[in-house]
Amino acid sequence: MERRGPGRGLTSTTRLCEGLLQRWDPMFFETVDPTRERRMEEILQVLRARFRRPFTAIDLGSGPGALTARVLRRFPRARVVSVDTDPVLLRVGAEALRRYRRRTAWVLADLRERSWPSKLPVRRFDAVVSSLALHWLKEDEIRVLYRRLRPLLRTGGLLVNGDFLPSIQHKGSGGAAEHHRESERGRAGVLSFKAEWEKWWGALLEEPSMRDALTERRARMPGKIPPRRTTGPRIPAPVEAHERALRDAGFRESRVEWQERGFRVLIGFR
Repeated sequence: MERRGPGRGLTSTTRLCEGLLQRWDPMFFETVDPTRERRMEEILQVLRARFRRPFTAIDLGSGPGALTARVLRRFPRARVVSVDTDPVLLRVGAEALRRYRRRTAWVLADLRERSWPSKLPVRRFDAVVSSLALHWLKEDEIRVLYRRLRPLLRTGGLLVNGDFLPSIQHKGSGGAAEHHRESERGRAGVLSFKAEWEKWWGALLEEPSMRDALTERRARMPGKIPPRRTTGPRIPAPVEAHERALRDAGFRESRVEWQERGFRVLIGFR
């Protein structure tokens, strides 16, 4: 049974999930994703420059809602539909952001399935946003996804994808010593991330109220918990493939708004 927190009326599950969401971002940007804060901020700046009125967005591959939370806090009249294939991460997000429940919806769906848009509670959106999620898709899956997304966007809407989007035209030219230092930092970051990842999921495994979500996850996504790796290509589709897929899907324009290392914020205009 979930216990009420003293003085706040919060259940133990909500308090746990709030803490887990607070730990989610540092787990990445302090280890394997150092551009995370700057990339997220750029996504928000793109939305602010585009919309002077309330808007509705989809957060693709939302996880526990790190980007969803940013949008809700920065834009007090925005609504967000968060989509992910992991029922555990969705439960964490829904609990952690319970105070925003009138402006959020959490949808369990696999973006690789053609029918996933039928699960959405809203049929038209002003924006599609995503951060560090779509690189798990293969090029043919990205093409299908963008074709599915364009009809969901209102005229003048946009897609904003902040992700690891390496370019086939610009490869690093640093020397061997620089490459070695980057490799050393990378290995250290991975080890630190793995340690935090184990603790993060371990907290969920110890929480009785998460058992149903964990059971559902095991049925949908066979494998160890904590998960070792999401299925998908080991070499992400390059930014050029994303731009080509946007054109083929009928987006009238695309451009890279921000980049650092191999990370980019790519915009597609409906």
